Order: sequence, then C-alpha cells, then structure tokens
Amino acid sequence: MTRWDAVRVRQGLVDSCSSAEQAGDQALRKGKPREARRHYERMLAESIRLAEQFPDLSTRRDLSLSFNKYGDFWVGADRLDQAAQAYEEGLAIATRLREENPDDSRLLRDLRFGEFKLGEIALRTGGPAAQGTARDRFTTALSLAEHVVEADPLDTADRRELGIVLERLGLLATERQDLDEAARWYARALAVRRELATELPGDPQARRDLAVQFERLGDLALRRRDLEAARAHYDESLSLRRALLGDDPRDLSTQRDLSVLCERLGDVALLTDGPEQARQWYDDSFAILDAAYGPKHPETRTLRKKLRSHPLTPN
Repeated sequence: MTRWDAVRVRQGLVDSCSSAEQAGDQALRKGKPREARRHYERMLAESIRLAEQFPDLSTRRDLSLSFNKYGDFWVGADRLDQAAQAYEEGLAIATRLREENPDDSRLLRDLRFGEFKLGEIALRTGGPAAQGTARDRFTTALSLAEHVVEADPLDTADRRELGIVLERLGLLATERQDLDEAARWYARALAVRRELATELPGDPQARRDLAVQFERLGDLALRRRDLEAARAHYDESLSLRRALLGDDPRDLSTQRDLSVLCERLGDVALLTDGPEQARQWYDDSFAILDAAYGPKHPETRTLRKKLRSHPLTPN
C-alpha cells in the first residue's frame, strides 16, 4: 500500500466512524434506541479497525472515546453492566496511552472521565461493596481533576468537572451517614461553584450548578436538623432557580427543580413555622409541577400521593 493509499484508507475509516456516531446520536434523538445501538456498534467496530491498522496516539485515543460513547448509550438504556464494561475498556486504553504519553493533558481528562463514570455506576448499583468501589473511583477522579486544574487553572470546564467530583464525594458520604465528611466535601464544591458562577454570570450552567450545591447543603442541614441553615440554603437555591426560569420560562427541568425546592421548604416550615406556612409551600410545589407536566404525569401523581400522606394537602 502506497502512502497515499494509506491516507485514503485511514480517512475513509475516520469518516465511517464519524458518520456512524452521528447516525447513532440522531437515532437517539428520534427515540429509536435499537437503531442507535446498531450505529454505535458500527462506530466501535470501525474505531477498532482504525486503531489496529494505524496504531498511533490519535486513533487509539479515538478508540477509547468510542468505548466511552458506547458506555454512555448503555447508561441511557439503564444497562449498567454493559456500560461498565465499555467504560473499563476505554479506561484501559487511556491508561496505556498515558503511560506512553505522560505530558498529554487530554489523557488526564480521559482518565478522569473513565474513573468518574465507573464511580457513578457503582453509586447507582448500591450496597456496601459498591459504595466502597464508588469511593475509590471518585477519589481517583478527584486526584486527576485536581491535576488537570493545576495544569490550567483558567479552564472553566475543568473546574466545573472538579466541582462535580467533589459534590459526588459529598453525596456518597451522605449515603454512608458520615454527615461531617459530607459537609466538608460540599463546602469545597460550593467554593468551586461559587467562583465559577461569579466569573461566568451569563452562564446558566454555572448558576444551575451553584443551585444544585445549595440544595445539597440544604438536604444535609435538614438531615442534621439544623433547620435554619436548611432554610437558608434552600432559599439560595430557590433564588437561583427562579432566575434561571426567568431566562427560559418553558424549561421543564427548572420548573421541576423549583417544585422540589418548594416542597423541601414546606418540610422545613412544617417543623419551624407551623402548618399554615407549610401549606403555602406545598401548594406552590404542587401548582408548579401540575402546570409544567399536567395532572396525569407520574411525577405529579407521586407528589399528590406524598402530599396526601402529609397532615396537610394542597387545595
């Protein structure tokens, strides 16, 4: 094979991988998971061929990313065992590449991604053993995320990923009932997310992340029966969510988040201010969800059922 023949073969495989991935993404958007799976498996097969025929850093890294993409598909299909296998393959390739190319910061990001995704799967799996695995994965992801940020402190995307890992470690500590440790992780995550929201005032994602962090802190304070702190954190989150909804009043996700916060504030009010204040929050929570999703939506029905079990119910 001449040099130019090799170039054409390589480019053909690259184009085939890209078109298969795009077709898979399009099939998912159309709600056709079986079709998407076929395309992603073709993407993976072509990526393997490419890396075998032209085994350089670029093609092998692309193969690692293809395994990660395939893992994302299985997460969306709620097949965590299949997702874990794909992420493990991607992580193994990235690990070998990092050993061969220690100065390539992209590989640090790839390793962080793989460790974090496997931690997420372990967290969702549940059980003491899975929690231990999740903690190990998240701890490794944290070390990698810190190294990436140290290398480029101005990269906001990397700092956001650092905040996400810190938040997950706090969530995991909360599930283990280690509330003091959770508070430490959440405090570190809050500092990262507050900085980003300050630096990026026009970025909805930065404000959304900060709102999530305040909500986590509110949940933690409620579990510790620090009701005033819980109210303060929920109020901060509520203010951020309302501002986000003002930017996009049709955002169903933000409306749902607002409903949840109103419900939590109702729980706090029930313990501090009495039933009348709680009723107002519960009414607001139900009204937001009902308007966003309709009375027959599963989430609306779940909230209605929960509120009926309360001493108070919406009007």
